[in-house]
Amino acid sequence: MKDIYEPLLLEDNADNNIEKRIVSTGTNNKLQHQQSLQSNKQDLDQAVELDVKPSQLNLQRIDVTINNKIENYSGKIIGSVLRETDGQQVANAIILLYFGSGTEFPVYRTTSDENGNFFINDLPPGFYTIVATFNNMQCISRNLKVLPGETCEQSLSLVQRVNYTYNQSNW
Repeated sequence: MKDIYEPLLLEDNADNNIEKRIVSTGTNNKLQHQQSLQSNKQDLDQAVELDVKPSQLNLQRIDVTINNKIENYSGKIIGSVLRETDGQQVANAIILLYFGSGTEFPVYRTTSDENGNFFINDLPPGFYTIVATFNNMQCISRNLKVLPGETCEQSLSLVQRVNYTYNQSNW
């Protein structure tokens, strides 16, 4: 005997479940009942996680212009020497120029003029240290950057030099 299946009912119940009932009929008119339950529960506002592998492309345009109009690549340092206490310009102050941050061997020596101004010309590009002294006053200015063909302006304020003496007998 071969059973023949015919769907009788598709219904949606209160739990959002679709119920499907199939009845089997045979030659002996005996009813067989089969039930299939399918659940469809889906929240439409659900969060979705995506695995995104971002890629980023950065393009930069760099223009380099070489200006060959500079015939002299040497730089200058100009400035004035002042007393810090009253702001007056100091004439005949001794100006020593050192290459880099050291103060052992000066590469240039000059004095300020009657108005307290000084000029140091024809310097190769680089970093310099300037020391100005007058009587018992001094000023040290470090890391002056001299660029090719440019002028660096530097004012120097002299302060009273303090000398410490060490006496071993006091210890």
